[in-house]
Amino acid sequence: MRLRALSLVPILALAPLATHAEPAPVVAATAIAEAPPAPPPGRASVSFEVAPLLGTTSPTPAGWSGFLVRVQNNEAKPLRGEVEVLSRLHSDQMRFRATAPFVVGAGTSVIVRLPTHGNVYGETNVVARDDAGVVLGSHTTAVTNMQELFLLDVSETSRLKGALHDAAISPLYSPWGGYGAYGTGPQLKVGAPRFDPATGDPILPDRAALYAPASAVLLRSDTLVKIGAAELEALSGYVLAGGTLAVALARPEDLRSPLLAAFAGGEITPTSPHSETLRELVLPAPPSNATKSIPFAESAAEEVGKTLAGFSGGNLHGSRYGASATYGLGEFHLLAFDPTRKPAVDDPWVQARVLDLTRRAFDRKSSIVYRQGGAPGTVDLDRVRQELDPNESSRWGIAVAAILLIAYAVLAGPVNFTMHANKGKPLRALVWLPILSAIAFFAVVLIGLFAKGLTGRSRHLTLVEAGAGMTKGTARRWRGFFTPRSKDLTVRTSDGSSVVTTAVVASPATIDDHMLVDRDGARLVDLAILPWQTVVVREDGFADVGEGISIVHEGEKDTAVTNRSGHDLRAAILMLPGLLPRYFPTIKDGERVLASAGKDLKTVTAGTTWIRQVNGTRRAGTLDLHPLSSVFVRPIVEPDAPGLAEAWLAVEQSAGGLVDWFPEDVPVLLGQLDGGEGKTSDAGLKLERDRLLVRIVGYGGRP
Repeated sequence: MRLRALSLVPILALAPLATHAEPAPVVAATAIAEAPPAPPPGRASVSFEVAPLLGTTSPTPAGWSGFLVRVQNNEAKPLRGEVEVLSRLHSDQMRFRATAPFVVGAGTSVIVRLPTHGNVYGETNVVARDDAGVVLGSHTTAVTNMQELFLLDVSETSRLKGALHDAAISPLYSPWGGYGAYGTGPQLKVGAPRFDPATGDPILPDRAALYAPASAVLLRSDTLVKIGAAELEALSGYVLAGGTLAVALARPEDLRSPLLAAFAGGEITPTSPHSETLRELVLPAPPSNATKSIPFAESAAEEVGKTLAGFSGGNLHGSRYGASATYGLGEFHLLAFDPTRKPAVDDPWVQARVLDLTRRAFDRKSSIVYRQGGAPGTVDLDRVRQELDPNESSRWGIAVAAILLIAYAVLAGPVNFTMHANKGKPLRALVWLPILSAIAFFAVVLIGLFAKGLTGRSRHLTLVEAGAGMTKGTARRWRGFFTPRSKDLTVRTSDGSSVVTTAVVASPATIDDHMLVDRDGARLVDLAILPWQTVVVREDGFADVGEGISIVHEGEKDTAVTNRSGHDLRAAILMLPGLLPRYFPTIKDGERVLASAGKDLKTVTAGTTWIRQVNGTRRAGTLDLHPLSSVFVRPIVEPDAPGLAEAWLAVEQSAGGLVDWFPEDVPVLLGQLDGGEGKTSDAGLKLERDRLLVRIVGYGGRP
């Protein structure tokens, strides 16, 4: 697997922006011009529609997703209001509320996109209100935990939905822990987004995390080249973070599009169909009670076979689906057929390949530690809290206070009374008793203040996962906030495409988030912090990796690593294919090292013990997942990076246990980038610790 160090950022400006009517004065709302009907009197003339952002058949899963709200104003004057999405568990537990203002002119409609963060077995309620608080409409849906794979078909009318929706599918990766004895097993769901009636363009997520419900995204090349800049950045971020994008060529001239070239890693040229594409594909047998299955087809139908195509150039190579390339942690497929149109959509040979492509896309999630916008289920965030909680580093104050109190007990009691009794004035001890008590009291208070501090502060723990050579990677930031007094904070996202939610609060407080989305971006507002307690916020977004960290073949047997991240890479562990570990205390910025020059961890006791634990795989479906086993990493990395092992332990436990940290067919590089992300404050609080970890996967980049 080769990961190309190429970003879509330089060519975003080349993507044509969708043409709309005059927009509302907020980023969250995009106006859609329509012929104004005769406005009937009264607020009842305002209509309200709501649908999941990825289509009506897309699930509302635990984790991040989004909703699309359309407000039609048939009145003779403009309408102002607010859209609210409220997710909660049971009654008022684990509340997440997102709001966005809107303005819609007379006789027109407005579409508002809002993110939401759901909890398993919870519910989500979408409400639109005018500026007087009058409810214009509402919609309630349950958060699902179904055994489903979702394919987003970016077509105005999805023909694939009729062919593949509810078809049985057999992923190798099973995070559900088994299919059950009586169920039908996982099914494929196919959905399509809404299209703007004014421009004919699809309305897609503007944040990569909102693609979390989708296993794969399928669209035609003529649709891809029309996507707006924000939507294109979100789509490319989705692929960069481990998603799968399949493109059907609609016009020959689209091969010259810089967008396709960016995903493919270079200029694309047409060829004859690849032999891998023509190979026989046999899907696993579906359960006997499956509601729909795809029949076997040895070859494509004659009419489809005449139109099959192949492609080469960049990182493309022949695959079952046409030509494929890695992009960051994800995959890009340029299809040999167009499954969105006849005759291919009706051909079982094509259907089987689309089904298998979605299965492969889902299986690839097993090798991503933090899936953008995803919820791994039950995880342990206590280690993350400990990493970010200043209270953990002030435990010495308790010991000092305990020693002081013991000394006070001795002085105020036996010593005080004995000394004054010997002087013949025993009652004078009662005079000194409150004085000594006051001294002890103020001493304990001063120790506590000195240990905990008098000013608020913040800490960061970030993991960036990137393909080798890529200049940008998906980032999970854990942001801890601590203040000596009650305070409400406003926590902004690190960039315009990120999302944030509270992860840990101190008892007796409960999570009650309010994300405001407007022209200034998305942010958590009124985040309440109790005195001397730490609140941890989770952010899903992206981070720059300088000019990238390259991993390339060196000769026939060696591997070269080049650090161009702009930071020194400390305590770096390079796991070569076949689970062959090499260790480097430091790889300086700009330095190039060979794997053969690193320490072979299999030759030292600590390394041998750790590798034994990594080889103790965990089964998820039919896949063997290799754990990080960070507890056993401590003796390897601590001499060169104090505290790093605890940070890796926090990351591993917060990611859940169903992660393949070391896929056996590609190299993986782990380490810490010195200096963090270079920030000095967060939400107005001093940033006292910023630990930045990286995980680089695959081959790629400049030698």
